[in-house]
Amino acid sequence: MVLHRAAFVALIALGAGSLLFDLTMGFRLPSDADWAEAAGSLRSRARPGDAVQIWPVWAERARLFVDAAPVLAEEDLEHADYLEVRRLWVLSLPRTPFFRAPDPALRARGATAAGEVQRFGALALQAWDLHAAALAADLTRASEEHEVDYVARRCPRVPPGGRLAARGAAGTTLHLRAGVIGERAYDADRPPIAVQVFADGVPIGALEIARTVRDGTGWRRLDVAIPAGAAERDFLFAVSSSDRARQLCLQAWTTR
Repeated sequence: MVLHRAAFVALIALGAGSLLFDLTMGFRLPSDADWAEAAGSLRSRARPGDAVQIWPVWAERARLFVDAAPVLAEEDLEHADYLEVRRLWVLSLPRTPFFRAPDPALRARGATAAGEVQRFGALALQAWDLHAAALAADLTRASEEHEVDYVARRCPRVPPGGRLAARGAAGTTLHLRAGVIGERAYDADRPPIAVQVFADGVPIGALEIARTVRDGTGWRRLDVAIPAGAAERDFLFAVSSSDRARQLCLQAWTTR
């Protein structure tokens, strides 16, 4: 009897909690007016070199309103590259369940808050200076976007057996990012894809892209020091694999 009574009480509590959650949903989620106000603030304050990071990343509704700067949905704030972004506006939904504040991850990468948090109903907006290394050359500048591990990446498509050549300022460090496009990234029993990197014909690094296992590592990284030499170099990225069915999304740049 006591056990049945406890189960009944637990069921009542669960139902009440669910009802309370539903009743407060309008308070937790932003209205169209909230989005419009935040977008208006960004129009008046954003400048070239700014970008907007939505947080949590499922807050894609922001794209319907924000037009003053590129909208990004990076899942790893501490290690995201934010190429060519000087100042990052974090547009967040702090009232949502299980919300994780973005501040610790941003501070861990060396970013500093630039001003106070603005509130627009259920939305919070704050600017962060990233203090990133200066860009020397964007070697794979592209307007096309591809989905890699469920994140949109702006990068050219390179098939196995293909090569991508680019000339640009050498800087001090080469940064290479690559991942398999679409659902084929998760196919089992597939051989890895290799990317060999050359500068003026000299090999300087290699990156292996194994099967993506839905752990957030589908966007592979290589950062390698560039040997001393000419201020400008001819870079070559050679993609190889025995599996020709998968396509690679490749992004590369140099920093000073």
